[in-house]
Order: sequence, then structure tokens, then C-alpha cells
Amino acid sequence: MRMRVLAGLLLPALLLLLPGPAFSAKKKGEQELEESDKLPAVQNRKYRLEHEFNAAIGVLPVDAFVKGVTFSGGYAWHITDTWAVEGRGYYLRNVKTSLRDKLENNFGEPPQKFAEITWYTEAGVVFTPLYGKLSFFNRTLAYGEFFVTLNAVVARMNGGKATDEEPQGKSARMGFGGAPGFGIRGYITEHLSVRFDLKSMLLYSAGEGHYPLSLMLAFSYSTRSDL
Repeated sequence: MRMRVLAGLLLPALLLLLPGPAFSAKKKGEQELEESDKLPAVQNRKYRLEHEFNAAIGVLPVDAFVKGVTFSGGYAWHITDTWAVEGRGYYLRNVKTSLRDKLENNFGEPPQKFAEITWYTEAGVVFTPLYGKLSFFNRTLAYGEFFVTLNAVVARMNGGKATDEEPQGKSARMGFGGAPGFGIRGYITEHLSVRFDLKSMLLYSAGEGHYPLSLMLAFSYSTRSDL
């Protein structure tokens, strides 16, 4: 009788213990799946550039005496998905500020005392560390990238602070320097894209330093390296 009672008590306990290994295996599998979900989802780029041609409009907005509107064109060769080399030429349409008008008209300051850029060119490298896609209202995907630029700059300048040799202000001359910056690009189609660049130029000319900020919006046509 005692053996029957003991068997009756042990049998349910054994039945409860039997699913244990299966349950542990399931938990282990779930844990492995969760860990695998943490791995980055890497996909091939949908848009891969090679030869890029673009036209742009921009501004030099920070000078207190003159604001420059820029019109430019450029070419970039995308050697890899990450690195590219590019060159660009700019023509400026300069607009005097009200402060400069007052100084010239009310205080007789000659126009040659105010430095301004008439055109400039740049050449350098583009580094693109980030590329990705965003969901727009869960209806469509938008593809884009973030890039960093570093360029050498050659500029044609007029005007500048007066010197003993040029008491009325500096004449036309060349300026040299660099322009680090960054930008973003958004893709419209497989060949068309829009890019926005911000660059801080560091120019040196005739004993003066000039530090204009450049903002630019460009429309680009690109051939593809995967076709």
C-alpha cells in the first residue's frame, strides 16, 4: 500500500520534470534568436555613384559689408562608395549691405577698402561614412548619405584694408587657402540627387585673413558604378 501511495506521489512529480529539457532548449533558442536580432542589418547600396556632374546656387552670408550669391558647377569622381575627388568653380554676384552703403555714402569710405570675392575654385576629397534609408510616413523609402569634404581654394579678390602702398584700399589680387565642410545628399532617382553643402573657408591674401562661410544647394546627375 505504501509503495502504491509513494508511486502515486512520485509519478506526477516526474511528469512535471519531463518537459524541463525541452523548455530549457526553447529558452536557449529564444535567447540565441534575440542575440542574433541585435546584429546590424547590412544591405547593398541601392544607389552607387561614379561620375557626378552638378550645378548649384549658394550664398556667402556672414560678411557684414557684402553678401555673395554664388553660381557654380562641379564634377566628382566617386572612386569607391566611401571616397571621391571633386572640383568646382564659383562665380559670385555680390550685394552691398546697408552698413556698407552708410560707410561709403555718409563717411566717404572708398569701395576698395571692403574685401570681396569675385570668383573662386576648389578641389579636394569627399569622405562618405554614412549611407542609409528612412521611411516617409510608412509609404515610401527615402535614401540619403552624410559626407565630409576637405578642399584647397584659389580665389580672386577685390578690395581690402588700406596700406602705405595702397592708401585707398587693396586692388585686385589672388587669395589661397582651404575649405573644410560637410553635407548631406538625398536621392531622387537612380541618376538624380540633391545635395546640401556647408563649408568654412580659410583664405589668406595680401597679409589679410578671410573666413567666409559657404552654403550651397546642388542638383546632381550621376552615372552608376554598378551598371
